Amino acid sequence: MTTELILNPNETLKLGSEGVKVEQLQQILKALNLDPGAIDGNFGNKTLVAVKQFQERQGMDADGIVGMGTQKALNNALNQMLAKLNSGLYGGVTGKLPLPGVALIKEFEGLYLQAYPDPLSGGKPITIGWGTTKKKDGSEWKLGETITEAEAEELLMLQLENKYLPPLQKIPVWDELNVNQQGALLSFGYNLGANFYGASGFESITRVLKNKQWDQIEETFIKYRNPGSPVEKGLRRRREAEAKLFLTPVS
Repeated sequence: MTTELILNPNETLKLGSEGVKVEQLQQILKALNLDPGAIDGNFGNKTLVAVKQFQERQGMDADGIVGMGTQKALNNALNQMLAKLNSGLYGGVTGKLPLPGVALIKEFEGLYLQAYPDPLSGGKPITIGWGTTKKKDGSEWKLGETITEAEAEELLMLQLENKYLPPLQKIPVWDELNVNQQGALLSFGYNLGANFYGASGFESITRVLKNKQWDQIEETFIKYRNPGSPVEKGLRRRREAEAKLFLTPVS
């Protein structure tokens, strides 16, 4: 279990520092979705970059030195993350999947225990369960194959955590979003691809997220509905539901 970092007055951790407190720092950074490199108690270049990234997120002077100010910010961020995990709104093996988004995915994908062709292409990707297109080993499904509901649940959670969540966590504002906002983006990414942020064709949603223009979020979601296609009506309903979830406050 990751615990708070406690420094002595005037103590700092910086490039070249070693020891148990550096290892603890690295554990906290990793828990906050930053990459400090190996958890080895050696404050190297990767740990330096991770500290600077954290400081930038917090609006602090990104000098890469962990003093009392950065220690306090790290502990606050860690405690906020742990509070989220204990709220029952996050789940999965990592405890970082926004469950409102999982529920929305299930609602719109529907549960199919026999493999079926993609409704837009009429062929690949062959889909099963709650919109799952790959088996555990990464291979494709074939028409006619079947699974159980328990297997469908396992596949969905596995793919969400391993394939979809990591790219979404790289969205600059991700850690500032509440569970409903993250859930809406999880559903959006599951439907249209997890690497949408900054990608061609996704300039509008990228701009709105980057600039935190939440007053434009509904109209922006609705843009991504494949206008004129056979699936437009269903996609519009999904985009409207995602926007509604995004704008729903967390009580």
